[in-house]
Amino acid sequence: MAQIPLSSQPSRSRIILFSLVAATIIWLFNELNKDGYTLRVQYPINLTYNDSLYIPITPLPRSVSATLTGNGWMLLRKSLSFTVSPVRYPILNPLATQTLNPAALTALMHEQVKDVRISNVMLDISRLDFEERMIKTTVLKVDSAGLQLSPRFVVSSFINLRPTTVTFDGPTSLVSDISDTILIRVPAQKIRGNYDEELPIRYPQSPLLKASTDRVFVSFEVAELFGNIPPTSPPATEEKTSSTPKPKSGGKKSKKK
Repeated sequence: MAQIPLSSQPSRSRIILFSLVAATIIWLFNELNKDGYTLRVQYPINLTYNDSLYIPITPLPRSVSATLTGNGWMLLRKSLSFTVSPVRYPILNPLATQTLNPAALTALMHEQVKDVRISNVMLDISRLDFEERMIKTTVLKVDSAGLQLSPRFVVSSFINLRPTTVTFDGPTSLVSDISDTILIRVPAQKIRGNYDEELPIRYPQSPLLKASTDRVFVSFEVAELFGNIPPTSPPATEEKTSSTPKPKSGGKKSKKK
């Protein structure tokens, strides 16, 4: 009878290793079938409000931290890929709302995820801050008194601006501080030719403040004066000429008798 080669016989250590792996898998499957496991996740949320009337001055939270409790297999699948649509949380009165209601938020989350229990909902920020939204249109005007022209050169046309106004949109605390008229300063000096440039509009910069434009086109014509500029003299007054008095007659005419 032929003997089996020693190299083809399973080793004792390999059998023991396979046994341990099989026992571990069986134990893991049994454990995952049990309830009571917990998983901490970031749950996406979407805060809804009337954005035509109000604007948040601090970033709104995009997620909340929550604890999921349930079956081991269920939580294992969610830990590998927890993808749900953001839960919509309405804010009816933004100026009076400083925080979210955890109980109301938990109830909304349960409507989406019904196979686990949700608890310990916590916000990433401690306070919500809204302001009324304000829209304001401001007139643009060139600072003509600050134009730096070369000697003997003058502006010989209207000063054109495109556009002539700019509209701001943002929180009331920022928009209300913007002046009704914004002066556009021309930085060029010793101007001696026609001017046509795009210039920046100076206003308070903030990520919460939006402007319809931040640039303006300024153009005007320049001409040179030739000859001496006559000094301004008072208007000439017309002199009155007196008539030469007629000589008086020396004698009186005699009356005829």
